[in-house]
Amino acid sequence: MLVRLLWKPLPESWPQAAPLRPARLRGLVARIRGMAAGVSRDGDVERRLRRGAMQAIVRESFQETVAEQDGEHRGPALFAEAWKARLAAFLAQESAEVTGWGEIIIAELDTDLGWSLYEAASRARAEAIARAVATPGRRRGADDGPTVSYEFSIAAGEEGSFGRVRYGVCEPCGVGLLKRISFSPEWQCCGFGTLALRELGTRHPGLTWYTTGQYAHTQGFYQRYRRRSTSPWTADQRPCPHL
Repeated sequence: MLVRLLWKPLPESWPQAAPLRPARLRGLVARIRGMAAGVSRDGDVERRLRRGAMQAIVRESFQETVAEQDGEHRGPALFAEAWKARLAAFLAQESAEVTGWGEIIIAELDTDLGWSLYEAASRARAEAIARAVATPGRRRGADDGPTVSYEFSIAAGEEGSFGRVRYGVCEPCGVGLLKRISFSPEWQCCGFGTLALRELGTRHPGLTWYTTGQYAHTQGFYQRYRRRSTSPWTADQRPCPHL
């Protein structure tokens, strides 16, 4: 739903549109002028352009908030507030530069539509996070000695996969290796990493888990999880010679 609201053309029926303001399209990018060339500038055409421009502003504010995640590490509630504040800053301007659109004149647009779209998209994001589950695992490639490699995703309905988890297990040594865990930037700091690690312990109880040292920037997360988890996670780099 989040992708549909922010990246797909909005259905004409959603939501009920406010009356058009006086027609002034100077703020729309030349690409849109070209699309409209030769077409009668009736209310329907102008309405679609205005709706698309407002959707682009809401999307831009979302993407800028996502870009801050590496430094801010905001959880879902704080992310929503930061996104809201950034959108408010956009709408308070006379005009804004928006990726793919150029300069958009804010006064030409229906800001109520922008806030309705933000509320719907923010709610869709929160609901997707709440519905997220681990998919069934699948084996990856041929077995190598006593080890077996697996992969699963964290996903929710129509939003699809948020990220993947790849790992290997060595039952004779009683060890599991988390090889890679990755999530799309817009779904980071949503609790999916913790969900994935808990899933490993559930699917393979009794194993001692470790991660490689190549992802130094994520070691703090694993250390915090080790302290909270009942599953044995070790800081040793090579507790098993097979993995």
